[in-house]
Amino acid sequence: MRKWIIGLAAAGILGIGACSGEEAAPESGGQEPAEETEVKDEAASGEVEKSGNAGSREMIDPAFMVEMGDVEGWMKTGPGPYGGDQYDEEAVRAEIGQWPEGLDPEDYFRAIVSLTSADYRPYQEILETTEIDYGELTDTPDAESGEEIPADAPPLNVQILLDASGSMAGQMEGRSKMDLAKEAITGFAGSLPDNANVSLRIYGHAGSNQPDGKELSCSTTEEVYALDSYDAASFRKALDTVAPTGYTPIGLAMEEAAADLKQHGDGAQNVVYVVSDGKETCGGDAVAAAKSMQQEGIRAVVNIIGFDIAEEERQSLESIAEAGGGEYLRADTAEELKNTFSEERTALINDWFDWVNENINSTYDQSTDYALDAYDKETEAKLLLYDEQTRQKLLAYDLEGQMEGVESSDIIDMISERTGLMLDHVQEGFQAIRDEASEEGNKIREDIREKGNDEQEKLRENDTD
Repeated sequence: MRKWIIGLAAAGILGIGACSGEEAAPESGGQEPAEETEVKDEAASGEVEKSGNAGSREMIDPAFMVEMGDVEGWMKTGPGPYGGDQYDEEAVRAEIGQWPEGLDPEDYFRAIVSLTSADYRPYQEILETTEIDYGELTDTPDAESGEEIPADAPPLNVQILLDASGSMAGQMEGRSKMDLAKEAITGFAGSLPDNANVSLRIYGHAGSNQPDGKELSCSTTEEVYALDSYDAASFRKALDTVAPTGYTPIGLAMEEAAADLKQHGDGAQNVVYVVSDGKETCGGDAVAAAKSMQQEGIRAVVNIIGFDIAEEERQSLESIAEAGGGEYLRADTAEELKNTFSEERTALINDWFDWVNENINSTYDQSTDYALDAYDKETEAKLLLYDEQTRQKLLAYDLEGQMEGVESSDIIDMISERTGLMLDHVQEGFQAIRDEASEEGNKIREDIREKGNDEQEKLRENDTD
């Protein structure tokens, strides 16, 4: 227990009468003469003896010599020996029964609080150290985390291989299949995540679709948009140069696409989209090329978009997609072709929708946790204060009944003042935590909605281009 401070003491002076003259000699067989009693000036020593205790009663823990208005000081005093669940009414009354009379009401007030105060330091520590932190948001659908892409995030490389063979000049719903493919590809490339690199390679554009042009056509593919971030103007310009011409060297195009991806290092996320309206016509082995993309450390997923494919040719394209670990996507009409690419955007829109909901729900949960925790701790502290105040007031009444000149009302006023200050402090402090958590949560949710809505709107705009 702490060293306690000496309380005020009432001084008492013992008057002792002195004997004058000589003492009579004792009679034979009589009693011995009484010794002279020594007199102590207790008033001079500043000490008082009560109930057989030498010296004054040490009543007040120094920690409780707090200025009345110093509410944080009251919160940090620590507990008295009978504070909170340690309260023992019988023991406290025994302590009070040994206190001296005639002290100031403030001394009795502080002595009562010293004995019976609960420990409010944990609550003050919460008020002083709580920091509102909602943590990191989940990764965005385009692999962003927060506002910036992590430095160690693997790049996303998207290779688009476009069939420019002569059959792509065929008409569909009043437009050439090539024009429809260009439109769909442009919209798709524009919807890719910001951290994606895109490449456009064409095949079948050289030579002709006649026997004398086959050798050149089957031995030529060209990367018209090198793997890089998407630039709308440059990408459209590259597409504008493409015209349907010759044969269909799908295998060669995939081999050269694999070589491109390999140059850009292992560890990237690589996805290949092959757009074709027919099977391989140059003797290449597109299935083997697709498998090699898995085996050479490139780890590319190969998806085939079969555009207006004859049923007898579809199986060969499906085999390529299967070998490349991807999908065969059927597009028999202009609308289906557009939808095939827009499905990627729709999936991303839905991913953004899910991202918004997930993170908003998470911040709501965290806001609720902050609020409930603050309410719980506030309630705990208030109940301690109310119980403590009731006990202290009853002790003040008891003190008045035991000692002459003690006015319980003066002591009770001080008890009420201290309790009121601490109740207000606790309520305002935990309310401030709730308010900060609510404001910060609202701001984060607003940012989440804004980012999600912006990204979804961009994807929808690309879908209508």
